[in-house]
Amino acid sequence: MLIRSPEEMYNYWKSLSKKNKVLLLKWELWAWKTTLIKWFAEWLWINPEKVQSPTYAYVNIYDDKLLHIDMYRLSSYDELIEKGILNQISDFDNVVIEWPKWENELDLEDPLIIQIDKISAQDREVSEK
Repeated sequence: MLIRSPEEMYNYWKSLSKKNKVLLLKWELWAWKTTLIKWFAEWLWINPEKVQSPTYAYVNIYDDKLLHIDMYRLSSYDELIEKGILNQISDFDNVVIEWPKWENELDLEDPLIIQIDKISAQDREVSEK
C-alpha cells in the first residue's frame, strides 16, 4: 500500500485490527515510525507527547500500559537477555518493537509485522504480515 502523508498513515493505522497488541515495526529511517507509535499510544489512552524513540535507552514504558523497545543497537539475543528486556516483554499486553531481531525466539502471541519503506520524501510503501 502506498502512503503519501502522515494523515494517510493515520488512516492506515485506524484501519488496522485493534486486536493486535504486539507490533513489530520494520522500516527505514524517517519512515514516520514515531508518528505511528504515538497513535498506538493514543489508542491506549496514553498521552502521545510522552512517546520518544528508545534508541539509546532500549526501552520506554508509557503509563504501565505500553512497552516500547528499540532493538537496533542490540548485537545479540544474549544482550537482550542480559539487559532484562526479554523478561519485560512478558509483563506487558501491549508491545511495540522497532527493528525486531530474533522474533522467532521472542515467543510473541499474534504479532502484527509492519514493514515501512521510504520511497520518496513524501511516499512510503507499507505492508503487513
